[in-house]
This record gives sequence, structure tokens and C-alpha cells, in this order.
Amino acid sequence: MNESVHIAVMTSEVIDALGTRPGGRTVDGTLGAGTYAASLLEATAPDGSVLSLDVDPGALKRARERFAPYGKRWVGVEANFRSLDRIAEERGFRPCEGVVLDLGVSSDELADASKGLSFMKEGPLDMRLGPRANEDGLTAGDIVNSWSRDDLITVIRDYGEERFAGRIADGILRARKAARLVGTLDLVSVIRSSVPRTYEHGRIHPATRTFQALRIAVNDELEALRDAIAAARRILAPGGRIAVVSFHSLEDRIVKHAFKEADDLVPITKRPAIPSEDEMTANPRSRSAKLRVAEKR
Repeated sequence: MNESVHIAVMTSEVIDALGTRPGGRTVDGTLGAGTYAASLLEATAPDGSVLSLDVDPGALKRARERFAPYGKRWVGVEANFRSLDRIAEERGFRPCEGVVLDLGVSSDELADASKGLSFMKEGPLDMRLGPRANEDGLTAGDIVNSWSRDDLITVIRDYGEERFAGRIADGILRARKAARLVGTLDLVSVIRSSVPRTYEHGRIHPATRTFQALRIAVNDELEALRDAIAAARRILAPGGRIAVVSFHSLEDRIVKHAFKEADDLVPITKRPAIPSEDEMTANPRSRSAKLRVAEKR
């Protein structure tokens, strides 16, 4: 995929919340389509700089072409955002004035069938966001084909908040006795046959929560988020800010408590900001987004 199809959420709100100024240094821990990076480069012109991290080589390739005119003002590194303090140190971005983390899975990643993130198209049961997304090479296929019933239930229930976790785990165990589950649509079929028919008439696809759970487990997303917030605290200059855009309650809860419990952060948003009605209408995927901001003491 040469061109990005992703639409970032609350871009102007994020830039305003960071208080970005000309000459500042900002770390964009989740490059994605590069929307935040582009806005940060504009806000810090003429001599500010942006360091972007991503585990997806495709996102970095597109960004390097897009941001080539900015020269050394933009730096892109293939790395997990949980290591952003080390990368910032190596690239001369410590201390920095701002850190932004967009926790949503981009439309580009969902459209890339080879990642196996979408339950709407055939792909391998991989779900890694990139080669550096985890350290042990764990895939969704490994989980559904080898994990115990109890472990499957725990993952699907805790990470997907799926009330039919037990039934889905039982369906997976039955299916894998006959043959290894290898494709995303194989798993979708198992899920559909495991949940009540009334689920089909609900607000979301029956596979939504299970796919979310497996993706979180494969990429260790929740622990990585905790690590990233701690890393951001270490590299922010006094008065610097961190802005985090989350898309489900598990993430938002972690961000809320991390900001509240850190003795060197002051929450700026007592309640999370949400997209405007116009943005939600134009980009329905933004409806679940929440923005929290905190400032380094």
C-alpha cells in the first residue's frame, strides 16, 4: 500500500493541548499515517523537530517519502513506543517538550490483509502490528491453536470484554481438534457458530471483541502502554506535556490512573476530551476516541 487511507482523530485538539511552539522537540510515539507528525512539523516551524516511532515498516516507508522535504527536522525509527526514552536519548530528543501517543489501529493496518487484523477479509492469523511488535514472535495463530481453554477465556474476556468468552473458547477447542486454524475467516466462522444468533443483530460484528483481545495479547499492548507513559515521563522537560488518544476502556483506564498516580505529572484534562459531532459524523471510527493530557511538573 503506497498511500495512506487512515484519518487521524482530534488532530487540532492534540496539537493545541501539547502547546507546541516554534523550535520545540516532540516525540510522536505512534507514527501511523503521519498526520500528527505533519501537524507538529508545521507547529514547530521553522526549526523544530519531530521524532516518530512505529513498528510498521510500511508506515515508516510512506513517511520517509512524505517528510523528505523537511530534512533533519523529521526523524523516523522502527521501534515500539515502550522504548521511546531510549530512542529519544539516542536521537537527541531528551528532554523534549511534548509526547503524543495515538493508540488506535490505523485503517492502513486493517486494510493490510497480510497482518490478519481484520475480520472482514481473509488473512493469516498473525495480528502483529510489525516485526518489532513483540519479542517472542507470538501470533494469534499460536494463541488459538495452542493455548488452554482457561487461558483463551481469560484473554477473550479480559482484553475483549466479551461476555461469551467461554462459548467462543469452547468453539475454538472443538475446531482445532479437526484442523489447525490458519486464516482470519476460519476464526470468524468459529466465533459466529459459538455465539447466540441474536449477536448478529447487535451494534458490532460478533468477532470484534475476540479480534481485539487477540491483537492486544499478541502485541502486549496494555503493558507497552504503561511502559510508554513511564518512558515519556523520563524524557519530558519540566512543563512538557503528554497527550494520549485511546479507543477503548481498557486503554483509557490505564492512562487515567497513570496520570493520576504519577508524582511528576499534573493531569490537564479532568475528563477526557472527545471528538466533535462534526468529526464523528465525518469519521465514524472516531466515536470511541478519548484524549487525556498531562503536564510534567
